[in-house]
Amino acid sequence: MIYQPPPTPDSNNFDLLDWHCFNDTRIELQPADLQQAANLSQSIHQPEQRWQVYLCALGALGFAQWLQERDSHLTININQASIWQPAYANLVAAACKIQVGNFQVCLVTANKFNNQHSFPFAVFDVPELVAHFYVLMQVDEEQNQVAISGFINYEQYLQYQNSAHPEIESDWTYTLPESIFNQDVDKLLLNLRCLDENAIQLPITSTTPTEKVIALQQKLESVKSQIPTKQLCELITLAEAQVLLNNPELINWIYKATTPSIIQPLINVGLWLQNQIDNVAQELGWMLMPSVALSQMRDFSEGFDAIRSTLETTGVYIPLTAGGAFRDLDSECGSLRLYAIMWLLDEVSDTQEWVLLIALGSQPHTAMPQNIKLEINDETQILVSELFADSSKGIPYGRVIGDVNERFQVTVTVEDAVFEIPPFGMGWE
Repeated sequence: MIYQPPPTPDSNNFDLLDWHCFNDTRIELQPADLQQAANLSQSIHQPEQRWQVYLCALGALGFAQWLQERDSHLTININQASIWQPAYANLVAAACKIQVGNFQVCLVTANKFNNQHSFPFAVFDVPELVAHFYVLMQVDEEQNQVAISGFINYEQYLQYQNSAHPEIESDWTYTLPESIFNQDVDKLLLNLRCLDENAIQLPITSTTPTEKVIALQQKLESVKSQIPTKQLCELITLAEAQVLLNNPELINWIYKATTPSIIQPLINVGLWLQNQIDNVAQELGWMLMPSVALSQMRDFSEGFDAIRSTLETTGVYIPLTAGGAFRDLDSECGSLRLYAIMWLLDEVSDTQEWVLLIALGSQPHTAMPQNIKLEINDETQILVSELFADSSKGIPYGRVIGDVNERFQVTVTVEDAVFEIPPFGMGWE
């Protein structure tokens, strides 16, 4: 299998000067850390949440390593953190319930520097998730490094809330300014070592009235069919979200409701080698390429010839025996053409392996959008995940290899639009 880690943040948006300010807190991540975070993100059913969960998991692993290196006498337990519980992480992309000595710590991670930071409202407003300290982490995934960029305690947050009155935004987040965070990490260590936990009073957790839980459960049942395709903030109110996040049973119910069906329609790419296309692909708008090498379809050939020649300059060659199809992806954020090409590695072998090449190009007379993310995964993990911030610098593509029993699923993200393609497989018994 070919594995590539999730996408690297856009270097144009990443302030290297700011990053170098945190040399003292930078921690090198290990390959096992990247794999652990990638595996976790794959268990997140909300596509728009996966990247933030991946970052937050890396932040938690880096924070634990940094703390152990700086003070081996401090005990830290990240294993029970909410980020490692997919049902919670599916809703809240933050690492709550990290235990450091007698303190509760919450980590929120960003992948670029700016003057404003988004925090899930739940980490401040749901007593079960409130922490003594909130630590803001930064990730340079390209360099496999994380760093601490600031912290604030709960009482300091309350003081800011009382003076600035921040409002909860439509996506259920607070936007907090960089200026309220203390960047002196030595003071964070000093607090964790010496401060009495009673010096920071946390809200008392309470049981939600049964009638509110029942009412919410009934409402969720009524919108169950919409849960897999809509964001939860579009279906329930903020007050109902607080009830939800204070009830583990409802959280698990939501997670199961968003779980993709195990039985999914398969795009049978094995037929492409016979110049045929199955009903599933046809219904989804796929068009067969009669010949990958010598297509007579003008609109197609003009676009694909450019892609093929560009890929060949990078050492990616498509054999004449390959089969393929394409379809258009359209959204308000931009439009593009998705090409899927497959071929057998060894046509005479008893244990045949096949290659799936996914390439992205422009539609005729249409410019390619920017900030395209391509992800390919099998049934257990992410195999390819790349962020293409500038499509003019090369052809966005990904390539995987599998045996005849394997299937691969492709997800394409253009800004806020997410296209999840049903799995590709050989369709051979």
